[in-house]
Amino acid sequence: MTFNARPGQALTRAEIDTLRLAADGCTINQTAHSLNITRAAVVNRTQSARTKLGARSTTHAVVLAHQTGQLDLDCGAAGITRALEAAARLAASTPRSAA
Repeated sequence: MTFNARPGQALTRAEIDTLRLAADGCTINQTAHSLNITRAAVVNRTQSARTKLGARSTTHAVVLAHQTGQLDLDCGAAGITRALEAAARLAASTPRSAA
């Protein structure tokens, strides 16, 4: 579940992978098959990403992830590295709440 997702947090690698497939037009079933996870896990990762980004939809999450540098749509090894670096910068700049 998305209990730990909070607005402003950096996306995880799993959430980025899920959004990348959504950006490529994959369905939930296709994404689950591609990542070798359950449909429920795809939905969970997508909802968690939406919560962290403050997105109203999956499409909006893809756009926001790209705009914040967390999702490089020009994929490749360098693109993944840049996206992870952007996520780390965001995590470092986001104050943590006392949970």
